Amino acid sequence: MTRLAVTCCAVLAPLFSIILGNPAVAQMQNSIPIFRPSLNSDEGGLWMAVEEIEKDTQRSPLLVDDETLNAYVTDLVCRLAGRNCASVRVYILEIPVFNATMYPNGMMNVFTGLLLRAENEAQLAFVLGHEIGHFLERHSIQGFRKARDTNSFLAFLSLGAAGAGVNYVADAANMIATGAFYAFNRDQERQADVHGFNAIVAHGYDPIQGAELWKAVIDEQEANPRRRAPSTFAATHPSPEERVRSLTQRAYEIKAQSKETTDGLERFREIIQPLRSQWLETELNRGEPEESVALFSRLLSNETESAELQYYLGEAYRKRGEEGDLDKAVEAFESAAGSDGVPAQVHRSLGLLAMKNGKKVAARDSLIRYLALQPEADDHEMIRFYIDQL
Repeated sequence: MTRLAVTCCAVLAPLFSIILGNPAVAQMQNSIPIFRPSLNSDEGGLWMAVEEIEKDTQRSPLLVDDETLNAYVTDLVCRLAGRNCASVRVYILEIPVFNATMYPNGMMNVFTGLLLRAENEAQLAFVLGHEIGHFLERHSIQGFRKARDTNSFLAFLSLGAAGAGVNYVADAANMIATGAFYAFNRDQERQADVHGFNAIVAHGYDPIQGAELWKAVIDEQEANPRRRAPSTFAATHPSPEERVRSLTQRAYEIKAQSKETTDGLERFREIIQPLRSQWLETELNRGEPEESVALFSRLLSNETESAELQYYLGEAYRKRGEEGDLDKAVEAFESAAGSDGVPAQVHRSLGLLAMKNGKKVAARDSLIRYLALQPEADDHEMIRFYIDQL
């Protein structure tokens, strides 16, 4: 997968220490980093180059600073990493694509697009366990060495730097800049999948959830007719069919043993729900409405009464604009309007669509309702202008 969020086990120790009985705190305190390579080695140079990236990540405006979310994800990573907990630092970034990534020095980046797409803690744990697998198997340095030794990489070598370690840092920086550093091969991805699968099984999660998440992401991407060429994700990972088939087969072998499992849904939703509307908005603005329709429809199938999801599904239909989509958008908005916890924006969307369809009375009523609920809305003046014209 790829890379990007906040705070490591060590940085969060003061926060965790006030949470009595938190097993991840004790685990973190009893663990030590795996190792630190010598500077005068290619791996040491790679670490130094990546540490500069980590400094930039710590200053990134995309960094999510919600303490509850960071504590939750870091705790989960710490449990999955076990005795290697202290070697991993977690950063959550506001990026609306399905991704998490692991750097060779222990920096893990988690995108909010992953947190939005995971339906429960088990699915999130699988992906995080997968990334930990890349770290523990040291896949990054393997890829670095392979790329460095190819003729295509010779053009990027830095000449004249003093000291082996400095050369390695320059080489690593060039590789990172050209993207060669990030490409795990299919065998490495298979190994990481095995690690992620074994990690969730060891922690009592439902083993089928890994396959369920991959199937959902595949369906989402296949809904977009513009995805003609394989994405980086697809190009460097096992085929979707192989991955789902393998994970499903192993999951049912485990489930046949009649072990009690959990998907961690309740705790996951407790943490995610307060932040989800922002992620849904960011996803909607990503500009891939076909994928958004598939994603929001899937999430709504598990939360059929969610006015929030009904609203965003309606917006995705409206943005997609295929034949019949405006009717589907109105249906979704009307379902949201009749539910508890309806976003005020539902009435704005209903009003604008009604205005477009020449239904002036309905449009005026909906827009007035919107302003009553959101008197300080940023678009207040524009909506007031529309009302005055109706």
